[in-house]
Amino acid sequence: MSVPAPRRALRFLAAFLALAVLAALVSPRHLQTGFPVFYRWENLTNVLRQVSENGILAVGMTFVILAGGIDLSVGSLLALANVLAAWGLVRAGLSAPAAALLAVLGAGLVGFMNGAFVARARIQPFVVTLATMSIARGLAFLCSGGRGIVLPVGTGGSVDRFAMLGSSVGGFPVQGAIFLALASVAGFVLARTAVGRHVYALGGNAEAARLSGVRVERVQLLVYTVSGLLAGVAGVIHVATLRNGHPAEGMGWELNAIAATVLGGTHLSGGRGSVAGAAAGAVFIGVLNNLLGLRNVDPYVQMLLKGALILAAVLVQRRGVDRIPAR
Repeated sequence: MSVPAPRRALRFLAAFLALAVLAALVSPRHLQTGFPVFYRWENLTNVLRQVSENGILAVGMTFVILAGGIDLSVGSLLALANVLAAWGLVRAGLSAPAAALLAVLGAGLVGFMNGAFVARARIQPFVVTLATMSIARGLAFLCSGGRGIVLPVGTGGSVDRFAMLGSSVGGFPVQGAIFLALASVAGFVLARTAVGRHVYALGGNAEAARLSGVRVERVQLLVYTVSGLLAGVAGVIHVATLRNGHPAEGMGWELNAIAATVLGGTHLSGGRGSVAGAAAGAVFIGVLNNLLGLRNVDPYVQMLLKGALILAAVLVQRRGVDRIPAR
């Protein structure tokens, strides 16, 4: 049973209003104006910049979880794409578009492999993506020689053009624009196309979807490939922002992506959720991290709070499922 769109929109609006009030109450005040520091334009754009990469990973994770799967490899795929882009620019002398394409396709290929093992070999997604998490991380270390590949500053040419992906235009972060654009396209695909209906059907009841004519294996290939490609995009943005392609980046980020997806209302059992919810979950985590940072809260306490939020979200979802009458 899906929540009607108007009711879902009201829920998102209520959640964001509550978050806005919380931010106003918790945020420290500017010494001169007394205005909450959180609402300064510089801080808001910084939050969007920090949210973007995890938000893109969460969009891909939404496809996978809605289809009844899980993808533990996205953090390592971000690292692999991160290294491939830097390697292509600095060591292979590729143009900015070619280096970005290499990184995205490399991560997408691993995502396709995930889908192939899940769909064709019938191996559990947890096992498959746990294995490719290690494989992708190992490839990242091999490609980089175990060290970061630094993008030189001020050399002009393809490196500086590539680094524009991690900059701001008119005070608005390019990363944020990419995240919002990808979330909008993905949300449209899931909500308005046959592909989206098949993804929801697969997660709701795989056998019923198969009997109704859904190409289950093809859908599984698709969702894991999309997750891999989007992890590649996040990796490209990451190296463009930091100007350093390091193989150790992205460790644990798969958990952040799952957290954002679950907080946004996507059920881990599959078949229920939305890209808008995942994006909102990523924003919520980013705002929470920002507020705790502004208050100089210990990072370990931040980890505890994030874990507690995930548990709370799952409990709320479970209660919602229990209220649905059996048919």
